[in-house]
Amino acid sequence: MPLSDPQKLADHAARRRQRSVVILVLSNAGVGLLLAFLVYSVLSASKASYTQQANDLAEGMVAIAQVSIASDLGQIDAVIRATGSELTRVLSNQPTDRAPVQGILTSNLKLLSGVEALRFSDDTGRVRWGNDLPPGAPPSVSDREYFKQALLHTSDDTLVTGPLRSRVSGNWVVVFIRPLRVDGQFKGILYVSVAASHFYELFERYDLTDQDAVTLRNSQLELIARRAPGSSVQGQVGSTTVSEQLKAAVLNQPSNGTFASTVAVDGVERITAYRKIEGWPYTVFAGISRDRFFKPWAAQAWTVSLLAALAWALVAAASIAVYTASLREGAAMQALVGQTRRVQALLRIAGDGIHIVNHAGMLVELSDSFAEMLRSSRARLLGRHISTWDANQNEAKVGAWLSKVKDGDKQRVDVQHRRDDGSVFDVELNMRVAEIDGQLFVFGSGRDVTEARQLVREQAAVLESDLVGMAKVEKRVIKWRNRAFERILGYGPGELEGTSTLALYENEDVFRQIGEELYPVIGAGKQYRTHVRMRHKHGEVLWIDLSATRLSDTETLLMAVDITAMKNAHEQMAHVAFHDALTGLPNRLLLADRLGRALSISKREGFLVAVCYLDLDGFKAVNDTLGHDAGDALLVEIARRLQANIRPSDTAARLGGDEFVLVLQFVPSDDWHRGLERVVEALAEPIVLPNGEVAKIGATFGVAISHDADLSSTEELLQRADRTMLTGKRTGKGGIYVD
Repeated sequence: MPLSDPQKLADHAARRRQRSVVILVLSNAGVGLLLAFLVYSVLSASKASYTQQANDLAEGMVAIAQVSIASDLGQIDAVIRATGSELTRVLSNQPTDRAPVQGILTSNLKLLSGVEALRFSDDTGRVRWGNDLPPGAPPSVSDREYFKQALLHTSDDTLVTGPLRSRVSGNWVVVFIRPLRVDGQFKGILYVSVAASHFYELFERYDLTDQDAVTLRNSQLELIARRAPGSSVQGQVGSTTVSEQLKAAVLNQPSNGTFASTVAVDGVERITAYRKIEGWPYTVFAGISRDRFFKPWAAQAWTVSLLAALAWALVAAASIAVYTASLREGAAMQALVGQTRRVQALLRIAGDGIHIVNHAGMLVELSDSFAEMLRSSRARLLGRHISTWDANQNEAKVGAWLSKVKDGDKQRVDVQHRRDDGSVFDVELNMRVAEIDGQLFVFGSGRDVTEARQLVREQAAVLESDLVGMAKVEKRVIKWRNRAFERILGYGPGELEGTSTLALYENEDVFRQIGEELYPVIGAGKQYRTHVRMRHKHGEVLWIDLSATRLSDTETLLMAVDITAMKNAHEQMAHVAFHDALTGLPNRLLLADRLGRALSISKREGFLVAVCYLDLDGFKAVNDTLGHDAGDALLVEIARRLQANIRPSDTAARLGGDEFVLVLQFVPSDDWHRGLERVVEALAEPIVLPNGEVAKIGATFGVAISHDADLSSTEELLQRADRTMLTGKRTGKGGIYVD
């Protein structure tokens, strides 16, 4: 085809234009599809990232709430257990005198914060002891379902029920119950009422935005407490109104999980994480509003879509320019290609803040989300140097780094950005270097991770608690421990790493016993808890409140609290309660207990019990002439001689003043008389007092002997011996008188 032929040239030009139109149309369609695919890919990845952030934040919040609530419930459980033990001892030793009960409840209520009531009912359900009881007849809980459960309850676990309305305060409460039994006989229930509002106050410590929510429900999904700062509806305590998604999630994964739903209480769409409180029939839910994360994503989607549409429009305009102005075809096409590459590179980076800087470090393009992140505007940011928002870099450092980068470089760094208002926040920054038209550009995508890192720090603070020792154990070998665990057991940093837990227990038998009890319990998905004696690095034996939770098939988390001081205090209180302060002999309470046991054994084994009531002769004269200190020293020596001249199975007790009682067990026939004569002889020996004076006193003994068919109570037997002793005193003092 000759080029000089105008018609042919025209036809050729026409055909070329037709081919160009087809090519351009197809090219525009292809670019549109490519941009649509890129937009879809970027926004899908970005949405997945925002969703993961919401899940992570919800799971972090619910983990903190779980630890906080579990600790609160554990404290209540510890106090109600200790109170139950004290009341059981009182009821065992003083079956008719319950005066100390109110004192114990009043004292132990002070150990509980946020608790509405600590009360105790008798075996008929009448609540006779405790705080804030109404005047008049004692209220009754005999018709309460938990009282009926307590009658049948035989395990050592604390019962818990609620929410229900308190008949005393009228508040919604959760009730912790422990039935008390003495020698297998039901004596009543000890219970703690915790107002549902107490858990709401716990939730007020958490940093929630207006549309977030934290909720506590029981195993029947009844609402106990809920806090949603921005919601006008908080939900009715006891309500079971929940979404179908929540029901399905808890049914499929009872222990923990996440789900997205429109919350039935207030209609807000949230991403919710939940965890069951180990050892208790409660589950805590933490919901994060979808708007909190997806409003920025929607803005980003609008920006990216707008940029893609703009790119496609530019491609179309460039195509028209190519068709209508062939002389400018090359330059326009090159500009279009450059612009397309820039937009495509921008779309490939997913994140909160997209921005482009040139090789001099100046900002040449940005997304709206980047301006929002820096609390600035597009107009104020364009043309600024990196160092004006990077809190840790100056122009020299930025220039040195830019001089080394090359086309295709990628990098992810953790940095800090400075907003226009001066505040600094943590950023996860992804960067990519691309060469366009012979110039290097750095494409960046920054994500605000301040809250996520704060959550990690808070979780680390929980693990590094200085009160609760924690250790991760694999095959009974310590793989990790916190500072509190080392401090409690006296070890330095790192000393317990790789150590067998055998070294921590009092002996190998305790180590083996704990293993036999612990692993079947946690293997069944439950939490194990016990009080156990452990050995300090320097040899001292400690009492430890030990609990364990299964982390995986091979790993176990141990938690330890030092309760040695509490144990020692209880033992000291028990000794003071049952022994005479001057002589150290058993007092009237312990005497009644031992005499009761002796009578029970005697009736079963066929032996006799001799109760000897003795009063010192001449003690008043010593006390009046030599002083009370001399009298006290004499009583201490009398107690020592009584103890030294009776058998280990017998009991010597002081009732007060110069009155003592001996209980002689397993007495065949009249053998008690020979044993008592040894005591008389020992008491007759002169006593050298601390001031050098010598005192010589005697004693009058009144003896009451139990008989094979004797059904007398301990008090009646003591009264018989006392009457016999008084008869002897009136007769002429000294000697042994038998009932």
